[in-house]
Amino acid sequence: MKCKLFFSALLILSTVFILQAQPATGNTPDALVRSGDEQIEKGQYYRALEQYEKAYKEIKERDIAVKIAKAHLLLRDYNKASVWFGRVLSRDRANKYNEYRFDYGISLKMNEAYTEAAEEFKKYIENGSDELLKKQAQTELEGIELRANLKENVGIEVKNAGKNINTPESQSGPAIDKEGLLYFGSLDAKDEKKSKKGNQKKDDKRKTDKDGEALKEDETKSEDDPAAYMKIYQASFAEGKGWQKAEILPELINRNGYHSANVSFSKDGQTMFFTRAISEGGFMEESKIYASTKTATGWSPAIEVKGVNGDYLARHPVEGELYGNRVLLFSANIPGGKGGFDLYYATKIGEAEYNAPVNIAGLNTGADEWSPYMVEGMMYFSSNGWPGIGGFDVFQTRWTGSDWTKPENMGIPVNSSVDDLFYKLSPSGERAVIVSNRAHPDSKSLKSKTCCDDIYFIEKRKLVIDLTTIVLDEKKKGIKGATAQLIEMKTGKDGEIQSKSNSQGNEISHLLDKDKNYKVVVSKEGYFPAEFELNTVGIEKDQSIKKEVVLRVLPPESDVEIVTINEPIRLNKIYYDFDDDKILPDAEKDLGYLKELMDKYPDMVIELSSHTDSRGNDDYNEKLSQRRANSAKKWLMGKKVSAQRIVAKGYGEDKILNHCNNGEDCTEEEHRFNRRTEFKILSGPTTIEVRKEVMNKKSKGK
Repeated sequence: MKCKLFFSALLILSTVFILQAQPATGNTPDALVRSGDEQIEKGQYYRALEQYEKAYKEIKERDIAVKIAKAHLLLRDYNKASVWFGRVLSRDRANKYNEYRFDYGISLKMNEAYTEAAEEFKKYIENGSDELLKKQAQTELEGIELRANLKENVGIEVKNAGKNINTPESQSGPAIDKEGLLYFGSLDAKDEKKSKKGNQKKDDKRKTDKDGEALKEDETKSEDDPAAYMKIYQASFAEGKGWQKAEILPELINRNGYHSANVSFSKDGQTMFFTRAISEGGFMEESKIYASTKTATGWSPAIEVKGVNGDYLARHPVEGELYGNRVLLFSANIPGGKGGFDLYYATKIGEAEYNAPVNIAGLNTGADEWSPYMVEGMMYFSSNGWPGIGGFDVFQTRWTGSDWTKPENMGIPVNSSVDDLFYKLSPSGERAVIVSNRAHPDSKSLKSKTCCDDIYFIEKRKLVIDLTTIVLDEKKKGIKGATAQLIEMKTGKDGEIQSKSNSQGNEISHLLDKDKNYKVVVSKEGYFPAEFELNTVGIEKDQSIKKEVVLRVLPPESDVEIVTINEPIRLNKIYYDFDDDKILPDAEKDLGYLKELMDKYPDMVIELSSHTDSRGNDDYNEKLSQRRANSAKKWLMGKKVSAQRIVAKGYGEDKILNHCNNGEDCTEEEHRFNRRTEFKILSGPTTIEVRKEVMNKKSKGK
């Protein structure tokens, strides 16, 4: 049974990333759009996106912009999706595109822009036409309200599993067995190498003309890349060394031509359940549950589990116990259910044989419920139908002996603003494992920060020292939307900065390490900043610290802007000619003012950054911006500012401030707006006064 569902959290993202764009059937905008639509139908979203972007470059039509936005949303690039949806809807005075406000709200929510997302959901409830989406929009609003009242569970921490486990593509369905081995699904390394080799052959086939320029892409024809398949791997943990390099399981488990993933183990550890799936592009054609038994030499040949498979997609199997019987819990899209994928259980009647599936009606919604896991009467599962803080959130519910309790959101940091799935405890209960596409410093996602799923471990902290900063005004009323920067104070310089905001409330939480000195800087636009210091020297037991901070309102006539450490400050007059790094005469005024600031704050160390517009090669632009930053630094050094106080950084076209991204038709003045120089404080004073005429409010903080 074919299911037109983008199931990135399962396995297919791993394959679509390595496919190259097919030549369009024609080069007219209409032909490119038709080609993109065909690729969407096949589940080839990156191919579709490329066709739409080519068409939009030719004709700037909003209908095409919407298709680009939807493709980014399908690919879980929520930042770009929100930009494109926002671009269309902000100019939609006739409400022609009002039906896309729900999608816009989803992309904003995934970006943690909860206030803006709530406004879009409210607009859709008021003016939308799809009653089911209106109902879901109301659920999303309840999730946003839930997020405002949720406090982070500071007693646990979420750690990326690391490069020996995670790849730039997606991982799926992890489980830890009784011996402590980690099993999970990942793209077959051999197939990945084949695909890269195929791509290289394509590049080698590209002929060049007499001037040495590569022929256009649509003049080069080649076959598709070889298919890559999700396979099941296992990895061991070495004390003091972490997770070791994963090894692929044999073909008795990883059958050729199938995607294998979603592992779980029976309570005695002797049976391994998993799924085998057949896919076409981004769609599943078939998904069935299999089982294998542990033997003295390894895992036995996998057999199809009887009773739970059918003319539908069955996934995410895990053993449990209900009514005193062993059951198999799983997710499936059996016709007649409550939503797309529902949770089911089937009672065991023999070896790898079960009764007919029973829908767990009280837990299922009109959306999707995935990845159940049951232990000691408690079941964990992921859903995007119950109120949540992200896309798929993890919920917990307890079996009372006759029914399930109302699902409870597991909160932060188990859940994030994006998708969180496959929550399972280790047999020892010391850690849990989860899959998430959250933006994480250790994640090496292939396309965007949130495109791909990584495996994370959830562990209890040995010592919990948490700080809650309570932000108040002079009348002791709470101020929403403030930012608190936690700065580790080290001898001679400031250390790492953790910046957090709370758009929904006036309390901001940070975790502290023992035996450290900290400074906290609290700021909000329109107020004087405030700061305080504290230390954790000598703390040996869990401790919660609360600090109230009162912010005073800035006088409206003030001609200065107070900015804090690590906040970008734009120098409005430092521009550059196209493709040039020379300091223009107008720039010397702002550089002179920056020199005055460096003299006023003699301990201040800054990052001086330069930015280009979007035209030209990405790598070239990065190098050009570095030359520009070096030019500005050289100018200041010529005015006797120490080189050690300036870190020159070129960002290329990474931080475009207006709509002029690649392919956009913009005026020279619009492009020039992006060719700029900024600075931010790295160490020294935590706040400084900057004349308002220097700063550009629209670019602040971007």
